[in-house]
Amino acid sequence: MSAERWIGGAVLLLPGALRPRFREEWLGSLRDAPELGVARAAIVRGAYATALGAPRSPAAFGLTPGELGFRRLRWAAAWFATALVLLNGGWLIPGEALPGTFAGLVSIGLGGLAVVALVFGAIAASVGLRTLLPVPRPLVAWLLAIGIAVAGASVLAVVLALFALSFALMLGLVAGLGVAAVALAWPIARDPALRRTTPGIPARLGTRLSALLAALTLTAALVVAVLHLLVWNPMAKVPGLELGAIYAELEARGEMPAAGVGFALVWAASWLPLVLLFLAVAVVGPRGILRNLDERRVARTALTGLAFLGFGVFVAGFSLGMSLADAFMISGGDAALSGALLTAVATVAGIAACLRIIPHTTAPAEAPAA
Repeated sequence: MSAERWIGGAVLLLPGALRPRFREEWLGSLRDAPELGVARAAIVRGAYATALGAPRSPAAFGLTPGELGFRRLRWAAAWFATALVLLNGGWLIPGEALPGTFAGLVSIGLGGLAVVALVFGAIAASVGLRTLLPVPRPLVAWLLAIGIAVAGASVLAVVLALFALSFALMLGLVAGLGVAAVALAWPIARDPALRRTTPGIPARLGTRLSALLAALTLTAALVVAVLHLLVWNPMAKVPGLELGAIYAELEARGEMPAAGVGFALVWAASWLPLVLLFLAVAVVGPRGILRNLDERRVARTALTGLAFLGFGVFVAGFSLGMSLADAFMISGGDAALSGALLTAVATVAGIAACLRIIPHTTAPAEAPAA
């Protein structure tokens, strides 16, 4: 990687208000390095040392204390959500399809990453609260902030532990409709100066192509999910029987497979509005009722949709899975590798959505590089 790209990384570590000046200085130093007899690597090292030691005050970010505090709280929420995604992945990915030792390593690894995300969230929450608390003595303010952050995170963990399954069963069935509604209705800043985060690849593809790729990706995931729920997983859980024989046996034992199949199909149908929404953007672009769906919103909505879809497979297959378990005296977990694959995709998409879902909405626009 070139020295200019390394400098770009150092610039991203700086508070927003300091970036234009230091970018210009560092790139100028790289250009003049041969004449000055200075190694370009030394300039890069100095840039990172400066970036990591830069002040993190509200003035350095070009924000008021309230704006900076709430931004840090938003990042705390993002890290806490990331921890929840990782915990879900560590619980659902192993299933019965992965070898025992490997499944254990996956669970332990993702659980460890979840702990790291929780720590980052607690740090961000403590720093944000410290910025907002009008306490004159720094030590008292820090102790209050840390206490509030840890207590809040603990209460949230207890609530999620007590109600996670019931919330999943209630909300998972209509998650696709919810994602589509939020994508359409959530307010969006029109001024590019207020939406500084870089949309990356979607910006190079354009809104309409990004929307088409999002529709195709969600459709593919939905097809795989339905096949997993109704075909691959039942056959993997009851090897040696044809699919028709499995459903006939369920019927004969009074397990009513039609109810489980219907539940899965209703869940799948709830995702079709989001797919159609993306297709509409691909055809006409972000206009009219679709005005909020620019390439940034499309990309983030697609990531969020993939996460909810992948984790929702557990909800959609709950009824049929329990019928299989009761009829054949087996466990209710996923036995097909497709379930682990869908959950792994959901975990990666969920992490990406959590850590990129909230743009820096209050920072001024950066000056272009010299």
